[in-house]
Amino acid sequence: MLLGIISLKFVHFLSIFLAGGIGIGGAVIQSTHAKASKMPSPETISAIKKLAFIGLISIILLWLTGIGLAYSIYETMWIGFSFYVKLVGAAMVLGASIFSNLLLAKSGITKIPPNAAIMKKLVMLGRLGLVLVLAGVSVGLGN
Repeated sequence: MLLGIISLKFVHFLSIFLAGGIGIGGAVIQSTHAKASKMPSPETISAIKKLAFIGLISIILLWLTGIGLAYSIYETMWIGFSFYVKLVGAAMVLGASIFSNLLLAKSGITKIPPNAAIMKKLVMLGRLGLVLVLAGVSVGLGN
């Protein structure tokens, strides 16, 4: 049981590391190109798509390991209000990631850049979700 919990925590923290790094790296790449008013090169676009997919996989792993940890440690998903705030935020991050990946995949097929307004809203949704996650964790760890 303990080895299982340790393994789940390891994968959970690794996924946090990957998702966080990709989120920051993606934001830096996007802001750099936006400030320069230049479209990214095809190689950069390819890298962004790969990073977005890796980010999606890491968020899915966060969900799976998080659910596993909740049941392994608490034997329930009813952990308290702050946990549900965290879950709502995590759902927002997951949704934004799924739709961003779908738009990026569609743009790869059609060779038309994704709708910038929609992508901006998805980024804002993901950031709002991240704030809720961090707020839920911060309050939850204080109890």
